[in-house]
Amino acid sequence: MTLHILPDLLQGSDEWHDQRRGIVTASVVGKLIAVGPPDARSVACPTCNARPENPCVSAARKEPTAIKSIHESRSTHAASRPPAYEVADNDVSRGITATLAAERITDWTESTAMTPDMWRGVESEPFAREVYREHYAEVAEVGFMLREEADWRLGYSPDGLVGDDGLIEIKSPRAKTHLRTILADEVPAHYMAQCQAGLLVSGRAWIDFVSYVGGMPLYRKRVEPDPSWFDAITAACVAFEANAAQIVADYQTRVADMPMTTRIDLNNLGLVF
Repeated sequence: MTLHILPDLLQGSDEWHDQRRGIVTASVVGKLIAVGPPDARSVACPTCNARPENPCVSAARKEPTAIKSIHESRSTHAASRPPAYEVADNDVSRGITATLAAERITDWTESTAMTPDMWRGVESEPFAREVYREHYAEVAEVGFMLREEADWRLGYSPDGLVGDDGLIEIKSPRAKTHLRTILADEVPAHYMAQCQAGLLVSGRAWIDFVSYVGGMPLYRKRVEPDPSWFDAITAACVAFEANAAQIVADYQTRVADMPMTTRIDLNNLGLVF
């Protein structure tokens, strides 16, 4: 494993986009993973005592007979177990893979229009970081981290390093979402993949998830590494590399006889999309 740390890289700059181009990053890896309840057959059945991976059986006959359905108690028991993680195969995951493969082919990153929510996050982050510094610990800013393995890569843009062991991940949601997070007292599920990916890339012992809305209390929740998430993220990154390589190879074959065009930056012409 090789960990590259670029401390002076300004997040959002052209140089930052250059480093992220064509690779999976912590901000999108969660969309390459499907999370759901375990399959009911992965646990024993409390009703008929069927062992894991075996079908449920009916006790209505003299000899126990396998049935196609699953006893409700078995489904309930499975739902109470930790979630199951799989590599996603859906429109969103395929779209992300195609986008990153296109970046590898073209060596450029298409611009994305900033929404009001995105702007709020960018503008609020320094204020949230300062409140965290004042009440919890000093924070060092780092531009980008990249973990490279033999068959996968994963990038991460930390919101801050805390001491030698910690990280912070800052979100600036709308007030109603911030309220829900405080009342639930847990990290919103859709941010967990990003937090775990940051821990996997950095090798640090914990990350403080921070939710900030000016005029409301700062919310902090400590997250520690989860081996199940690490396995899921690794599997997603390995699958992405294989899929992206196939896409690039297929593309090169298809375009062999096609005329090449010159790229025109339409944003420089005053056309914004």
